[in-house]
Amino acid sequence: MSLPVRELLIDAVKGGALTLALFLAYVTFPVVGLAAGMIAPLPAIYYYLRRGALTGILAVAITFTVLFVMGERTIPLLYLLQSGVLGIMLPFFYLQGKGTARSIAYTVGINFLLIVVVALGYGFWAGVDLQEVLLKGINSSTDQAVAIYGKQGLSKEDLDMFSQGIRQAGALIAKIFPAIMLVVLVTIASLNMHIIFRLKAKRLPDIPEPDQLITFKNPDLLVWVVILAGFSMLVPDADISRVAQNLLVVTGFAYFFQGLAVILVFFNRIAIPRLARGIFWLMLMFQPYLVLALAVFGLFDTWGNFRTPKIKNL
Repeated sequence: MSLPVRELLIDAVKGGALTLALFLAYVTFPVVGLAAGMIAPLPAIYYYLRRGALTGILAVAITFTVLFVMGERTIPLLYLLQSGVLGIMLPFFYLQGKGTARSIAYTVGINFLLIVVVALGYGFWAGVDLQEVLLKGINSSTDQAVAIYGKQGLSKEDLDMFSQGIRQAGALIAKIFPAIMLVVLVTIASLNMHIIFRLKAKRLPDIPEPDQLITFKNPDLLVWVVILAGFSMLVPDADISRVAQNLLVVTGFAYFFQGLAVILVFFNRIAIPRLARGIFWLMLMFQPYLVLALAVFGLFDTWGNFRTPKIKNL
């Protein structure tokens, strides 16, 4: 065996082992391990970009094989749909010169369609109503939350108010679950690419230069999707309303990135101190209304073009 091939195999094993550790932490410790699950695609992406496609694919294959041998059949499938596809397709499109935004969009689109196909296939094969299964899972979680808060000594009125609110939230989550899944995939992909770019200077100097977030701008035609979805919410049809809600969540998330890009331009223009920027990021993590405000701001940037000079649409 030649030395280069041996090094490729060693790196593939390293990538597979790191991915396996991260993913097992995620499935073993659902809350604490959430961060590990978010970066589970990272080793495969890193070794794909550093050593080539074969190494990245082997890292994913090793992780999948070990999870499969461990016995639980749903876990390796979950890995592929949540991390494996991202680990292969993100570096593939990026090395094809698609840029950061398009690489994420193409990868997430393929990943999402694969999830839909697998879910529909499973529902047909098992003869189950996936919507009913989802509702049962959400209702079970809300019942547990209500039971936990019920032991905290809340008054009956407060407990009833909390129960009503969390059940309404659960019903909304069930309606917009496809959009939530798509947003989660975009978030995972964006986080992993951000980490890769932080490693670029020292460990991955030969990969293409990333797009700058401050230049991000959604296609102008996307605003018509927002308008159409908004008016569709007025149609007295549950199915149409549900599709419109999902479209609004997805497009709103896209405009959130555009609004964030505009804010970053302002930060650079007026030299906002690091402490103030840190406070802003903390508020962004814990204040959902700020996220909504940025999405609205990004939407109005379509007409206002708050950044100068005018940038080219992606």
